[in-house]
Amino acid sequence: HNPVMTTKNGIGRTHIAAFTTALVLLSLPFLANSFSANPNHSSLKLPDLSKTESRFLSWYDSAAPIALEHVALQDPLPYQEDSDQLASSNSDDENDDNGRQLDRRLVTYAAKAFPDELGSKNRAEKALKRGELLLNNIERVEGCRRIKRGDILTLKQSLPLPPPEKKLQARMNFIGHMLENGLRTLYEDDDIAAVYKPSGVHTKHASNFRYLAFEDALPAILTPPSSQIGSDRLPLPIAVHRLDVRVCGLVLVAKTRSAMISLSNQFEYRRVHKRYEALVIGRPEPSQPSLNKETEDDDDVEKGSFLIDEPINVEGRGLLNAQTTLRVLSTIDHLHWGALSHVDLRPKTGRTHQLRIHCAGLGCPIVGDDLYWKMGDDSRQQQRNGKNVGEEEIVPLPSVRKGQGGLYLQSVGATFVHPRTGVEMTIEAPVANKFNMLLGRARRANEYDTKTAPAA
Repeated sequence: HNPVMTTKNGIGRTHIAAFTTALVLLSLPFLANSFSANPNHSSLKLPDLSKTESRFLSWYDSAAPIALEHVALQDPLPYQEDSDQLASSNSDDENDDNGRQLDRRLVTYAAKAFPDELGSKNRAEKALKRGELLLNNIERVEGCRRIKRGDILTLKQSLPLPPPEKKLQARMNFIGHMLENGLRTLYEDDDIAAVYKPSGVHTKHASNFRYLAFEDALPAILTPPSSQIGSDRLPLPIAVHRLDVRVCGLVLVAKTRSAMISLSNQFEYRRVHKRYEALVIGRPEPSQPSLNKETEDDDDVEKGSFLIDEPINVEGRGLLNAQTTLRVLSTIDHLHWGALSHVDLRPKTGRTHQLRIHCAGLGCPIVGDDLYWKMGDDSRQQQRNGKNVGEEEIVPLPSVRKGQGGLYLQSVGATFVHPRTGVEMTIEAPVANKFNMLLGRARRANEYDTKTAPAA
């Protein structure tokens, strides 16, 4: 046996370890009781998800099998990532409005006509083989057949199945985490909903098969449409547009097929006006190269806004026009960044990462945007090289802020026409607390710096 190691006063270290372990074990019940009784430790409690689970399962209990129909080259193609990505549904030419070749093969077109049910050529081919995808009520036609104007595509939609018990528990844990991070309903009726999406998750189901998405949590917080809606109801609610993984805020959701088509059509033709707010580094000013056209003559834009009209390089498609209006809401001096500006952003086009790229192109990247931070610094370098003697110096960007509040960009509003009533609606989401917290810290730092500055 190894000799027992002792301390100076002769007490064995093994005895100390045993005593410490016993003390911890005896303390556990007391600690557990104190945490459960103390309201300040709410973060340690799991939310009560019993009602949430019941609502989630009610979507599956009330669903009825339906057949979806799409009239080729007449019905609008549902909205995807870019607002003008899809072919014009009013064109019978070989090219769409933007001069791109229109692929009219059945499986390719069907994937665009039913993006949430099929979404890819491969899944469309499988649905065709199973007899679920029909062309003019004929099953199992050739997938390479070219569709013509007026052809009717029918998709027989099977009932969605609820997750098995083990996966259901994992889904409820995910939903509980989303609720703790701000997931909530901003507006809801039988046709549509507006829901707050927390940052850190994909918007669309199966965007990444390893992780659940915002769409997977929607049945837990939304109520199925009433029985009066009938076969127009969707089996599960569907997000009509996307937000980047790191962007939080308002997402429009369809609960009926007609609502999804109407909102998709409004997005495709840029009739939905979205509004974002962001915190950016520096002071966006009209003198900057990309921000030189005031838009006060535009009825849709508030006074004091300026237009960023800079094309964006989209992979596989080259340079595409991109426009964003920017309005500075407030600017404060910042000890580390020079200045911190709170801005209102309104995209007129829908390019991927458009707002982040446009802000970085001004030399004013969004706080926390490590992806386009270098682009912002490069823009500042170009502006420094173009400065005349005597003009205000443009300083390089400091290192990017990582892991401290994430990306400071939020979808805060959308204006659109309600699919059923035809009434124009504006829905807004309050800006996240982290915005006011960061602005407040900067303001207090400035006040302290002013008080402690030596008198002249």
